[in-house]
Amino acid sequence: MIIASFVGQKGGVGKSALARVLATAAAHDGRKVLIGDYDLEQLSCVEWGATRLKNGIEPEIEVRPFKSIKKLRKTGGEFDLVVVDTRGLADDLTEDISIESDVIFLPTGTSLDDLRPTVRLAKRLSQLGENGSKIILVLSKTGRSERMVAQAQAYIENAGFDYLDALWPQRDGFQAEFDAGRAGSEVSNPHLKQAALEIEKAMMACLSDLPIRLQEFS
Repeated sequence: MIIASFVGQKGGVGKSALARVLATAAAHDGRKVLIGDYDLEQLSCVEWGATRLKNGIEPEIEVRPFKSIKKLRKTGGEFDLVVVDTRGLADDLTEDISIESDVIFLPTGTSLDDLRPTVRLAKRLSQLGENGSKIILVLSKTGRSERMVAQAQAYIENAGFDYLDALWPQRDGFQAEFDAGRAGSEVSNPHLKQAALEIEKAMMACLSDLPIRLQEFS
């Protein structure tokens, strides 16, 4: 079983969206997937899962709310992949989840308002055990400025962290698909589908490369 968590220091950077994208990609790949929704105030993933079930979208993806890491340990063994969506503000539970995770995705926008708190959180989490090998920043809700993307990537590199090769762009069409219970490459628009396929492939590759990353870190 692999645990992939999406964490952040502020809301609105795409954690819940990317958690659903990864879960959907893995489910289409034939893996048995659970989304653990720890944002009990929002429960975005739980509501999305209910909409998906109501609309009969396949494959089915189980989504459950959680408030402790203990309960996740008890139920997670039934699945190949557990995707964890945490609340917007990092706390002690975020640290506990990060320690348990095999890979930690930190979505961030390209502005310094997003990058600074995200990198600070990455540094904080990297000090917990072997977390430094697990942390991957994801440029999320990006616009069309290549210059902004390049500057953000350089900022992350200078901070000493890895980032996902693919981007998660800001497009209204993605939200419409989420509202219908779909995610990622399940969209009908070919341009959105291509962008979704790229980030799905990049995140799935991170899961496949986990043994290599951990070996390099040690």
